[in-house]
Amino acid sequence: MFIKADFGKPLGKIKPVHGVNNAARKTGYGPLLDDFKKLNLPVSRLHDTGGTYGGTHYVDVPNIFPDFNADADNADNYDFTLTDLYLKELHDAGIEIFYRLGVTIEHEPKKYNIFAPKDPKKWADICEHIVRHYNCGWADGFHWNIRFWEIWNEPDGLDPAVEPNGPPNWIGTARDYYRLYSVTANHLKKLHPDILVGGYSSCYILGANVNGEWTQGPTDYFTDFLAYISDIKTKAPLDFFTWHGYLGTRYLQKIEEESRFVDETLNRYGFTDTLRIDAEWNCCICDIETDDVRTQQYINMRNEKGASHVAASLYEMQRCRVDMAMYYDTQLWCAYGALFHVPSLQPTKAWYAFRQFSQLYEAGTWCESTQAPNIYTCAAKGDTCLLAVSNIDKEEHELLLQIANCEADRLEIDLADATHDLPTVATINFTERIRLTLPAYSFATLRFVK
Repeated sequence: MFIKADFGKPLGKIKPVHGVNNAARKTGYGPLLDDFKKLNLPVSRLHDTGGTYGGTHYVDVPNIFPDFNADADNADNYDFTLTDLYLKELHDAGIEIFYRLGVTIEHEPKKYNIFAPKDPKKWADICEHIVRHYNCGWADGFHWNIRFWEIWNEPDGLDPAVEPNGPPNWIGTARDYYRLYSVTANHLKKLHPDILVGGYSSCYILGANVNGEWTQGPTDYFTDFLAYISDIKTKAPLDFFTWHGYLGTRYLQKIEEESRFVDETLNRYGFTDTLRIDAEWNCCICDIETDDVRTQQYINMRNEKGASHVAASLYEMQRCRVDMAMYYDTQLWCAYGALFHVPSLQPTKAWYAFRQFSQLYEAGTWCESTQAPNIYTCAAKGDTCLLAVSNIDKEEHELLLQIANCEADRLEIDLADATHDLPTVATINFTERIRLTLPAYSFATLRFVK
């Protein structure tokens, strides 16, 4: 297979697509794991924070303001304590906070907090006080200038095949959500014009993942939402639009299809400047015949099979119309929290995929590189030239690399596969044509050194 990288053809900046949801902490109230901080992540989205029903005390609007009938102007009616501690760890680590205003997913048969708010104006006022606490110092708060404020999560998410207990995120009509968004977005932007507001973290932007198969779904929830907030009577700002992308072996194709659809649809409705954000994603790979597909997916999220797909997905989001992305999830209790083994707290193979992309991000400039079947690449240039390559195939592949416009004396190759965690496995003299054998389910960093 032939791959070309040309470091004389810059394509823009490396984008912050290696964000995450939440944080890795040994306890619910403790500090961030050192290995989590070592990733130098750009952003953390706060959704499902703390566990089922938002861990009772974190982030969610009804956790912070438990009595909806209380006075929204009275600071005594808010409980910020544990959320403050959580966010302070992220802030002190230099990780941007992406705050989801809403509620945690509820899969269980009894629902508590996912009902459409009975008074959207009152709910918007409560949210504004949360913004004021973190950005304006209200109620013994902070001046953190949190930019991103997301209004709810997956109001469109219901598939009876995977949700037998009913809607897990929103009990209300589509128009109930559209109105809540419009009222809240306008209220927040009126009082805090410098923040960014958006939503709605679509669960099924193009379809649904049912038992590992992608089934095409309706798209009218998205288009009706855009029509509603474009109408002069209900007009509302949309600084960013969020959607979620979970799938198995077709995930890389799905990134391209979904991001193109989101981009084209937003443009059609006039939202050309709206940021396109994949707010939840993971690679759900099942490569064996089994009656328990989901368990195998969780296993593969932590080994070289999932990690090679994670690395390739990051490269692909860099290439596609995705401005920012957040991997779901990093919490240790979460089955999707695949960056650390539990209870050892040692980094998984997927952790190294994020470490690799962090190095590309630090390099700064994205450069042209080609791809091949099951081989994905991303080239970056800073103080040195870097080429990241991932093989998502079950077979090894021999690559012929042609490197252009790179001044180097030697090439260092770091490898992650079934037996390696990105150590330097080879150092060779630099030439413009290089042969490289990539093992099955592996990814490598090629570092060109003067």
